[in-house]
Amino acid sequence: MSDFVMMDYINETQEAALHIVDKSEDLCRVFAENFAKKPYERVILAASGTSYNACVTARYFMEKMLGVPCVTVTSYAFAHFEDTLKPETDLMVAVTQEGESTNTIDALQKANTLGMDNFVVTEYLNNTCTQTAKNKVTIDCGREFVGPKTKGYTCTVLTLYVMALEAARYSKRVDEDTYRNYKERLNKVLGHTNAVVEKTKAWFETNKEDWKACEKCYVIGYGANVGTAMEGALKSMETVRYPYFWFESEEFLHGPLASVKPDVYTVLISPKTWGYDRINTLFKIMNDQNEHVYSIGAQDGVESGHVLEADFINDEDFSALEYCIPMQLLAYLTYTAKGIDLNVRNYPRTRDALQTKAKPVQR
Repeated sequence: MSDFVMMDYINETQEAALHIVDKSEDLCRVFAENFAKKPYERVILAASGTSYNACVTARYFMEKMLGVPCVTVTSYAFAHFEDTLKPETDLMVAVTQEGESTNTIDALQKANTLGMDNFVVTEYLNNTCTQTAKNKVTIDCGREFVGPKTKGYTCTVLTLYVMALEAARYSKRVDEDTYRNYKERLNKVLGHTNAVVEKTKAWFETNKEDWKACEKCYVIGYGANVGTAMEGALKSMETVRYPYFWFESEEFLHGPLASVKPDVYTVLISPKTWGYDRINTLFKIMNDQNEHVYSIGAQDGVESGHVLEADFINDEDFSALEYCIPMQLLAYLTYTAKGIDLNVRNYPRTRDALQTKAKPVQR
């Protein structure tokens, strides 16, 4: 049994992420060269769980850089239900941190059967998915010996970003000055990670007793940070083991808002990017009516201990890389405050009955 905990990997994130930016040309060269010379009309991102959430987060920037639609689909759906595929112009990118997801293996096998170009984006050089895929890109952040992934999620999103950026450079969609500017912006955001960690820990300590009582929570995001909300909710469901639901901010207003009773917690992920004005209004009106409303990000016109002001950079393309960190910490700090033992599993027999991981290959 591993002695590592989520906090160990959150603390490793900044160094690992900056390394990926520094080495992006080497890590992504094969993908970039391949994309530049092929007439792809669509990129299909197939994944499960945390990797799927990373794809949702990365999708908009990938479309911006690649100039083609990037669609997200679960690996299971791709393998068994997708029937409008165009192997001659579709590029399938499978994303899996450990590389042993049975559904992602099936998805890659289907792509191969159809003769569709494909890549796997994964942490390991030698796993079942790398043995199945035609090509691979490494998430070069090292292994993560805990179930709920944190460093791996952030570095997966980042790897998808730099894959698209390097491909845009090879395709001449961005010039050298623009390319360098994007990398400088990435370094600025990622270089702030450790500061966000420390500010979040202090913020949680102030609100610790309230979070210990949480048994239902809604996590709200917009833009690329819908993926942040999805992943934040997943991390807390994996660890706190109470219902955490995610919503896109506008969809939250179309019905779910009515279910926010006095004992329901709400976390608004609030980068100062497009959409902030409405989330600012939403926070103010909810905060006046419910004592369990929190914000990850400053709220103009509000002074409250429930608002995490961590001097966020709020980069228009890369805010998800900093706003995911407090959500990861919220999951870790809440479950440890509640004294939950992650080694005690609910429904322990399910794993044997419904396997989701292949037997690891010999490394």
